Amino acid sequence: MQSSRTGTAPIRAIRAILALSTALLTGLIAIPARANVLVSFPDFTAACGSPDLTCIGNAATVGPVLRLTQAVGGESGAAYSTNPVTLGANATFSTAFQFRFSNPGGIDPADGMTFVLAAKPTGLGGSGGAMGYQGVPKSVAVEFDTYLNTGIDLSSNHVAVDEGGQLTGLASANPYGNGSCGFANGLPIQNPNTALGCMANGDVWSVRISYDGSLLDVTVQDGANPEQDIIKDFPINIAAQLGTNTAFVGFTAGTAGGFENHDILNWRFANTVELAQAPEPASLALVGLGLAGIGLGRRKGA
Repeated sequence: MQSSRTGTAPIRAIRAILALSTALLTGLIAIPARANVLVSFPDFTAACGSPDLTCIGNAATVGPVLRLTQAVGGESGAAYSTNPVTLGANATFSTAFQFRFSNPGGIDPADGMTFVLAAKPTGLGGSGGAMGYQGVPKSVAVEFDTYLNTGIDLSSNHVAVDEGGQLTGLASANPYGNGSCGFANGLPIQNPNTALGCMANGDVWSVRISYDGSLLDVTVQDGANPEQDIIKDFPINIAAQLGTNTAFVGFTAGTAGGFENHDILNWRFANTVELAQAPEPASLALVGLGLAGIGLGRRKGA
């Protein structure tokens, strides 16, 4: 009786594998495709001056981080992929990075940074509220702004979309609903820059941006707090703004009477909509388990 039970286990495992293979062939189980990652910096050690990253203005690598500006006034810096990347159909792309704004000083934490796609790798705008972006032609940017420039900005803590080297402030929204951040300065309505949702709070912030050829999405996450869809389905024609299906991608930042370190900790960029690397396909994992089951059954029968 024991030998009959032992012989049944491998047969059942083989049947399960055959059924799984049939499901794969008929499309019942989808295997997600991996994103086509074109730019990848797990960190930025010695990245400025390397064949992969062009740093302009005050941008430099400090240990493992890319520091776009130091926490001093009157700086502007930018860093671009040295080579142009080919965007997907209708300029599709996705990117993920982490940043930290630290050591704020002066009149208030300022001014912020942008993630940018540009037709040329030499674009560097002015300091201060220009955030190193204003004046970069044929470009699109997502800004992470920590200072209220009256008449331009929605608030002192916002994410927005810019076009054509202008601070257009499209789709402007406040992270975690917090639009008033900075030093106290006697203003009771203003939250300290260290508060949750204030981008100058010194936390590690995680960002994901994706564009499907017509709609732009941006999510932010303050430390370990829940991720927030801050810009959702914003209509924009990036291909028309760039005038090309290739782009130099990177970051800009600026400081003035207020300042902070603008640091990028890591970065990936793909020309597909979904950047997240696919996990091990469930089908293949199950096949592996089935094969392991066969081996186990044989060991038991030995």
